[in-house]
Amino acid sequence: MLRNITRNTLLSRSPARAAGFWQRFMGLMGKKDFPEHYDCLVFEKCNSIHCFFMRMTIDVIFTDKENKVVKCISELKPWHLAFGTLRSCNCIELPSGTLKKSGTLPGDRLGINFTEKEEKYQ
Repeated sequence: MLRNITRNTLLSRSPARAAGFWQRFMGLMGKKDFPEHYDCLVFEKCNSIHCFFMRMTIDVIFTDKENKVVKCISELKPWHLAFGTLRSCNCIELPSGTLKKSGTLPGDRLGINFTEKEEKYQ
């Protein structure tokens, strides 16, 4: 699960970690929606992303090494770039509207817990 600890809101029930080269390279390219088995994609050690070849709008959170939100981007459209800050260590891609619904803002602290099932990315 991915939770906003500061606001006590749920951001994702089943996050997936984009760990290997292929998973990080492909990300959500070509997808019209998040796959059935995960609703959030976490890129560790990542401070920028692109939405080239994506077919959906997403929300993006950049966090520092303590999982404190340093930047939020709502409704990032396909074919756009997103850059974090100098403190960004991780990037989290979420369905569009998640930031607004959860009230997540820079300064909030996130808690992420991968289970074996949630960690599998395809």
